[in-house]
Order: sequence, then structure tokens, then C-alpha cells
Amino acid sequence: MTILPFLAITFVAAAASLLGRRNAALSAVVGIVGLAAAAIAAATIRGSDTLVIGGSQLAGSDYLRLFTLLGSVAALVLATLGLATTSHRNAPGVLLAGIGAAGLALALPDARIAVMAATVGGLTGILVTVVSPSTAPTVVVAVRELRAVAVAGFLSILAAAWLARPLGELAALPEVFGLAYLGFAAAVAIRFGAIPFHFWAARLADAAPEVTLPMLMAWGPAAFAVVALAWTDQSVAPLLLPLTLERGLVVIVGVASILLGSLAAWIQDDLEHVVGYTIVADAGVAILGLAALDPAAWEPARSWILVFAMVRSAFAGWVVAVHGTYGTRRIGEIRGWALRTPLLGVGLAIIAAAGIGWPGLLAWDSRATLVNLTVPGPIGLLVVLGAVAPIAIYVRLLVIGVGRPTDLVAQAPSERPTWPTPMPSRPVHGGGWLERAFERTNHAIGGGLDVLWTVPAGVRANRSLIAGVLVLSLAGLAFTVSAGGLGVSAAAAAVPAQGGEQPTGSEAPIGSEPPEGSESPEASEPAAESEPPSSSQPAASPSPTPPLSGSGPAVSSSPSAGPSEGPSFEPVPTF
Repeated sequence: MTILPFLAITFVAAAASLLGRRNAALSAVVGIVGLAAAAIAAATIRGSDTLVIGGSQLAGSDYLRLFTLLGSVAALVLATLGLATTSHRNAPGVLLAGIGAAGLALALPDARIAVMAATVGGLTGILVTVVSPSTAPTVVVAVRELRAVAVAGFLSILAAAWLARPLGELAALPEVFGLAYLGFAAAVAIRFGAIPFHFWAARLADAAPEVTLPMLMAWGPAAFAVVALAWTDQSVAPLLLPLTLERGLVVIVGVASILLGSLAAWIQDDLEHVVGYTIVADAGVAILGLAALDPAAWEPARSWILVFAMVRSAFAGWVVAVHGTYGTRRIGEIRGWALRTPLLGVGLAIIAAAGIGWPGLLAWDSRATLVNLTVPGPIGLLVVLGAVAPIAIYVRLLVIGVGRPTDLVAQAPSERPTWPTPMPSRPVHGGGWLERAFERTNHAIGGGLDVLWTVPAGVRANRSLIAGVLVLSLAGLAFTVSAGGLGVSAAAAAVPAQGGEQPTGSEAPIGSEPPEGSESPEASEPAAESEPPSSSQPAASPSPTPPLSGSGPAVSSSPSAGPSEGPSFEPVPTF
């Protein structure tokens, strides 16, 4: 089945939830049912399916199926957990629209159209930043979010369109490709709220409900980053241009986000801010994937994007459960929480293991590979240590959790199963077997009705237990993805469908053809008479003399590449 049912369910359910937002209960039910249906539809997406609509192509892939399935499940659990807290009436609709737009962006091979879809999905987040009645601070946050999403969309669309048009004499200037690459990378950094573009994201963590943070700051920007990776590998990397300055700037943004994001998360006292800054820190690793311009970065970059989005969703779910149980997000006020709610304690430990990992685990290996490809040597070791620094945050929360409970924690509901009222006993008084049979049947029906009428009160009485189970389930799913389960590595390594306008009637820019076998780019004649450069020697740069015209993105993999192979262009020197 194609992605069309998934898109229809998400967008129709999002519209229905938003239109019915005046009735909060109805909007929440529509949103939860829509997310459940979206998860089922996402699981049916086949990688071999394609669909042409209005001249544009929708292509399925294993990565698309996994991305939409995990995003829908995470949003479903978060929306359910949000019922126990004060959630925005637009939150269910925003979650549906966000994952739907992300799926649409990944299904569109043409980067120019894909970034438009991802941008529209980001704009829906504004609906949860303005609460009613509107105040000056919330309006400022909404304006900053609008500006950030719009600027990121403009830069990415401009970069994609710039290299898709006939270049003519501009192909002689490497700066053309460098500026386009830098513009797209800056767009990704802005969408993630990476440092130094983090101010709007920090304000967003104040205004938006915690159930929507993973969608607004992780899943939506993650789809944007996946599109950027595909565009870079098709349009920029095969040219074998060094782009030292441009790549250096991208690396600086990624490293700054890793180190300063982890530090900012450590000094925060509000759990929602901790979630926001850990997302920024993990996004820094994804940004390093854009800086690599190496085929070896293709699979680990896309794997890491799935891992970090899933882990941060689980962490946000834990925060929602803590807020719903204790009525506060202040770390200093929840001392003893792990003793009162042990399921949440186990869940946080699993989330920590999934987010940090260890050598041999997909999360650890993907992160280490991206760092080594972009920041080798002692500095790279420092960056790796900064990337795993969030373990101190988890340890801090767990240590506080086993401390002496505060009065707020001691009075909060525990995870012990309970029922609001005892069930009435109904003794059997009949004399004959037939009379007793009818009486037992009547008592069974009456007992079932008693349970049914007390289910809402039972759910409220056991909300801490239910929240703990949901968080534990989400944490287990996050660890499964972090360990490489569900076929994450194979899906991330697959080459997506080629899109955009391909060159017709004219040559592509010199160096844009992917090398075949041991042949080097035809722009470098000496390299054609010798063996390809080893991994320790830089690849030859293309000649500055281009053809008179060229158009379309360069292809990053040969047509014969299998679905599990990554891009096959020659690696450029690492920064």
C-alpha cells in the first residue's frame, strides 16, 4: 500500500480535530483515534510503491515507513499522556498535521517540493504557542517561531531551486555550490533551534505544551534534515569540491549545539527546558552529518535522526507523566519521585541507556562515526564526551528520585493498583439449579455494569500506574530503535528515489557524475590515469572549467545501486 492512506488519515483527522477544538474532549478523542489509525496505515507502506499525482511523485521506502510509524506511535502515547495534564486544545491536531507533513516531505523525491511540505508542517506549531486569551509574550513567541520556520523554508527552497535550474556560466564558480550548501545547512540548523539559532526554540519550550515539543523540535525538523541529507548527497557531494570554509561553519554549529546544549540542559530547573536543550544537543550530531559530505555518513546520519527523535519523545513522555502525577515540572520539588513511582524510575533508566548507549549499540556507533568523520583527533574525543554528557542529567534526576520525598511527592497518587469503590457482593439464594443459573447470569451482568460505570473513576484513580506503563512502553521502543532493532540500519542505508529536474540536452557540471569502478571524475585527467586516491589522500577537485550550461541536481549513486547501498560518490577530505 502507498503512503496515500497515511496522508489522508493524518490530514483529515488533523482538520477534524482542529475544527472541533471548542470541545476539548471531542478534539482529543479524534486526535487519538486519528493517530492510532495513522500508525496502522504507516505500517502498511511498502518501499516499492510509487504514485504520481499532478506531475509530482510520491515514493515509498522502508525508511519512510519506519519514520512515520515511530512518529505516529510516539505522538499517540504523548497525546494519551497529555490527557492527565493541562494540554492545549490544538495539540492533537498539531501532532497529526506534523507527522503527516513529515511523511509527505519524505515521500517527495524533489527536494524543492519536499521542503515546502516540511515548512508547512512546521507552521502548524504556531497553533499551540498562542493560548487564549492571547498575551504579549505568547504573541512574541508565535512571531519568532513563524519567522524561524519561514526563514528556514526560504533558504532551503532557494538553495534547492538554485542548483536545479540551468547554471550556465555560474557552474564555473565553486562558490555557487558552496553558498547553496551553506544555505540549506543553515535552514536545518534554524529548524532544529541549534546554537546560535536557539533563542526562538528556548521561548517555544516555555509556551508550547510538553506533549508537542518532540513534534515541533524533533520529528518535524528531523524530516527536514533527512531531505537536506538527500539533496546534499545528490547535488553537492558528487562535485568533490572541498568547501572547507562552508563545512567548517557547519561543523562549528554542530559542535556548539552539542556542547552548549548539554550544558544548558544541566543547569535548567524546569524539566520542559531540559527536554528542549537535550533536543538541541542531539540535533548537533545530526548537523554533523550534513558537514561530512562523505558516503560513509549516509547511514549513520539517518539512523541517528531516528534514534534521537525517538529517545527525546520518550523523555518528553516521562516529563509529561511526572507533571501529571506531581503537578510540577520543577526538579527541586520532585525529590523522592522514583520511590513513589518506580515505573517512571525504570523508564528513565531505560531512556538514559537508549540515549547514551555504549560501543556496539547503534546509537553510540552512529554518533561516534559522525563525529570522527567531521572532527577527528583529540577535539573529536572532546565532542564525543560532550555528546554523552546528558548522562549526568539522568543521574541527577535519578539521585533526586531516591531522596527523601517532599510533601508534594508524598501526597501524590502512587502506582499501586486501586479501585475507587468496592464491588457489591451478590449471594445466590435460588433453590433449584435452573434458578441458581439464572441468578448467577443476572449477577454477572450486574457486576459487569458496575465495573463499566466505575471505569472513568478507576482510570482517574490509576492514572499514575497507566502513565508509568505508557512511559515504560515508549522507553522500551526507544531502546529498541537505539539498539538497531526494527531494521533501522537497513532502512537508513537505502538510497531514496531520485527527484527534481534532471539534466536534459546538456551536460551536467564537471564532476557531477558519480565515479564508476576505479574511474575518477573526468574533470581531473591525471587522476584518470592512476588509481583512485586512498582514504588518507584528498580526492582531486574538479577542474574550474565547466561546460557552457548545466541543470539539475547531480546524482549521488549509480543506477545499478541496490536498495541497501548508500551513495557511491568519491569521499572528500574530512574537515
